Amino acid sequence: MPFVPRRLGQWSRVVLLALPCSIAAVGTWATPARAQAAQAQDEQTLARARAHFQRAIELEQAGNWAEALRAFREVGQVRMTPQVRFHIALCEERLGRLVAALGGYELALADADSLGPDFRAEVTERVEKLRARIPHISIQRGSGAEAATIRLDGVTLGSTSIGVQVPLDPGPHVVMAEAPGYERFETTVTLEEGATQAVDVVLTPLPEPPPAFVLPPYAEPSRPPVAAYVIGGVGVASLVTSGVFFLLRENALEELEPACPRGTCPPDDKSLRDTNDRMRFFHYGSQVALGVGIAAVGTSVVLLLANQRTVERPPARVSVTPALGVGTAGANVQLTF
Repeated sequence: MPFVPRRLGQWSRVVLLALPCSIAAVGTWATPARAQAAQAQDEQTLARARAHFQRAIELEQAGNWAEALRAFREVGQVRMTPQVRFHIALCEERLGRLVAALGGYELALADADSLGPDFRAEVTERVEKLRARIPHISIQRGSGAEAATIRLDGVTLGSTSIGVQVPLDPGPHVVMAEAPGYERFETTVTLEEGATQAVDVVLTPLPEPPPAFVLPPYAEPSRPPVAAYVIGGVGVASLVTSGVFFLLRENALEELEPACPRGTCPPDDKSLRDTNDRMRFFHYGSQVALGVGIAAVGTSVVLLLANQRTVERPPARVSVTPALGVGTAGANVQLTF
């Protein structure tokens, strides 16, 4: 059987009789026609409020607390009397909203004297019983949480709510805390009626990131000058020319050796003189070409070696940072040039 407060019928009659008195008197400046229209409108509003209150009482007696709460709140929009506050708090209590119900009972108790001692006694009894049922939670700052942001059921708590007993409705509640450089703290606390539970918020420092791996500088060779290639080409050609002249000199010597024993040729033989002149030309030509080739190749090599400076790029850094989340783990890799 659903709970029905004592003297419910008496209070209902009191509310129904008291509602007409809540209509404000029409000002003396209003015309009689406007006063009559306002009075008619107020009577309609009052009639609707009476109907809502009667329906709310029926829903309350049937145990339909959610619909009864909605109906009582509609009545309260016309006038919030101590009786209406009491019934709203009663519906809140039956729906498990103990903290809100206690606030409603205390508001009704503040105006209870206007309805007599019986009503005050009933409300006082409700307040005392409900206070014993409301659970509390106490959140303390532990290691690492000195400057953390602490949330209770998604609501950020101020300093006045830390270290004190906070009244809550029975059931599960989530405590979460965050601070830079620390892992996120999160826990679920299930409160029973009348219980008091303490939660110590302790944050664990995040692991130190591994040292960045530094890649060695990249040496980029510069382009050699064109002159080195030109001089080197001249040197190679001179060496080839020197070799050709040397072969021609050897051929000329082969022709002269049979006719010029001991290196002396007959002075009146013109062909031998021409062959001897060619041999001498090829001999000196090969020597000159050889010297030019060696000098040119050497100069080219010197130019190439002198130009072997490198252009260093900035060192590259590879950073690996762990990424932690709720139910997830990973790493962020960053390559910096």
